[in-house]
Amino acid sequence: MSRQDFNSNLFQTLDDDSSLDPIPNFNNGLDTNDTQYNFSDYYLGVKYTLKSGIFTFTPGLSAHAYRYGNTQFGTNVQDNFSLVLPSFETRIQFKKSESLTLRYRMQNQFTDVTRLASGIVLNNFNSIQIGNPELQNALTNNISLFYRSFNLFNYTNVFASVTYSNAIDQIRSLSNFESVVRTNTFFNSGFTDESVTAFGRVQRTFGKIRATLNTRFNYSKFNQFIQGDRSVNESFQQTYTPELRTNFREAPNVRVAYRYAVNDNQQGGRNTKFTTNAPSVRFDAYIWKKFTFLTDYSYNRQSNPNGSPQEFEIWNASLSYRKDRDAKWEYEIKTTNLLNTKSQVQNGNNNVSVFASEYFIQPRFVTFRLRYEI
Repeated sequence: MSRQDFNSNLFQTLDDDSSLDPIPNFNNGLDTNDTQYNFSDYYLGVKYTLKSGIFTFTPGLSAHAYRYGNTQFGTNVQDNFSLVLPSFETRIQFKKSESLTLRYRMQNQFTDVTRLASGIVLNNFNSIQIGNPELQNALTNNISLFYRSFNLFNYTNVFASVTYSNAIDQIRSLSNFESVVRTNTFFNSGFTDESVTAFGRVQRTFGKIRATLNTRFNYSKFNQFIQGDRSVNESFQQTYTPELRTNFREAPNVRVAYRYAVNDNQQGGRNTKFTTNAPSVRFDAYIWKKFTFLTDYSYNRQSNPNGSPQEFEIWNASLSYRKDRDAKWEYEIKTTNLLNTKSQVQNGNNNVSVFASEYFIQPRFVTFRLRYEI
């Protein structure tokens, strides 16, 4: 059982310290909120485990009695209903170090009070939100498959997972733009949204060298509504990260990695594609059993559909001194952003746009640290 209270109002403080309460020319002039949202979920769940040979089956059911509603401006919206949600898990244990697991789960999702409040909410200078007190719950189906394997003889570690989900009656926004100002209202979409995510990691040790390959794929399809028009957005992201690192006890250690990522987005009739290449290296050394030297460098290059590629480099280093392992005092000098890089770039997407952003970082600086262990 939970309760949420939400209060807000729009006003402007003038130069003479007086307050102005503006009256919007939309949403019937309603720019205040005094909303109370109550939610309760009484449930009973049961699971049964059956094991046969290498197979383990665990079906389950949970029975829920939901009660939720909101009260605002003298109007009370309530709803009560019951729902049975199934779940299922199957595990195949090939051997102690190798298994395959399949899981299914149905979930019921509810919103929070901010999307129910029917008065205007100013999220930032160019984004306005108007809630909908009639919003209903959304159902999601989640299916996942996991594979794990570890071979102690050749030190090979393998992990892979695939997850699929779809949403029914998902809460979506109706977006309208007037110049650069965006206004969002909410509703339960009758269109199904879905996503697939896959991840894999293969790791193997060759003597004092460990090799790793990480891969990630994500595909999502969702419906958006802008200026009253519906469009289907598709996003496909893929990332590959090979890595080599040493594992010496006394000698210096090096880690070399390379990240290659592709972000491909289809929004209505517009297609954008970002590609990222990011090699990196990390070096650490324990010198004369007194000094510890650490340094890391990364280079990032991102393609820009609207212009030339964007690049930046980051290099950090530190040197610390400790007389011996039992010493209480440690002295360290650390340099951050040795190349004095001014900014970093980042690309991404949301439900209304694909963006490439740049944010400024701290300039090069050096610090001296003194540490004492009690």
